[in-house]
Amino acid sequence: MTKMSMTKCLSIWQSIKLESSQSAFKRFDAVHPLDFYLGLDSEDRSLLLFVTVEEPPNQLDMRAVSLKKIPRDDGRWSLLLILEDARLTELFALLCEDLIEHSRFIGKYSPLDFVLRRLNSWRHFFERAESTLLTLNEIRGLCGELACLELLIDKLGPIEAVAAWVGPVGANQDFQFGSSAWEVKTVRPGAETVVIASERQLDGLDRTIELYVVELSDAGPNSVGGFNLNSKVLKIRNTLESDYIALSDFDNKLVVAGYIWHQKYEDLVFQLRGFTRYSVLDGFPLLRKAELPFGILNVNYELELSACINFIAEQVSF
Repeated sequence: MTKMSMTKCLSIWQSIKLESSQSAFKRFDAVHPLDFYLGLDSEDRSLLLFVTVEEPPNQLDMRAVSLKKIPRDDGRWSLLLILEDARLTELFALLCEDLIEHSRFIGKYSPLDFVLRRLNSWRHFFERAESTLLTLNEIRGLCGELACLELLIDKLGPIEAVAAWVGPVGANQDFQFGSSAWEVKTVRPGAETVVIASERQLDGLDRTIELYVVELSDAGPNSVGGFNLNSKVLKIRNTLESDYIALSDFDNKLVVAGYIWHQKYEDLVFQLRGFTRYSVLDGFPLLRKAELPFGILNVNYELELSACINFIAEQVSF
């Protein structure tokens, strides 16, 4: 989403409110290839209307957003999104603008399929609506995963690499591809430990696990090589822009991970100092699910990196 479009939905809803005392709609813009309309109903609820030639399947409501499909007289269908909680108007505006802006260049792909997939990703975001911004630890962790995603794009290509990024959807490791998996931990330079969030993170079962420890330092706004979360996302999007499938998958996973562009992310600048890749082989210090005492579940623990020196497969400094 571009910075320029961040307030357009709010502006359109405000103009409708000033110009009409009844339910009314306005098209988002005249050049968009799809039919998106913003509106207000008689109860002053904010609306998004998407007109499609395909009949939408029945949709479950989202948190604070109702979804309805409506047949039209011209044989097409309307998918109507209704904001039920006015306190979330700004978040709903971001949802609407996200759907509209990211669907401008879908080419031959089904507009309805795109909208429904994107809405499904936003369901996760609305569940955390009480705190829509990522925490500092979440920002750093996501930057580390994105740095590894760039490595994997070079290794596998765009579609396969983005498909392998499964951390946002709750997989045991951040990346899974074929018989391999990467677990990514983002630390400050000089960190002595990393936190292993469950007994399954390093227990590969039928996969070969590699642990990537990414070192990120804090940096000033004009630091050479410095980046923020927004700029890192933009860089990867530019890499993927020629591949609609990879770009769409990437955008959806970002939303599931809790990310949408925000000005506040501009203020946190980092430098990539390096990474260390560990091969999780026999003898690597870890807890395995099968070895836990009966009745012990959901273990998390600290792993001392100095105990893993013999398992270093690669170490890069910048």
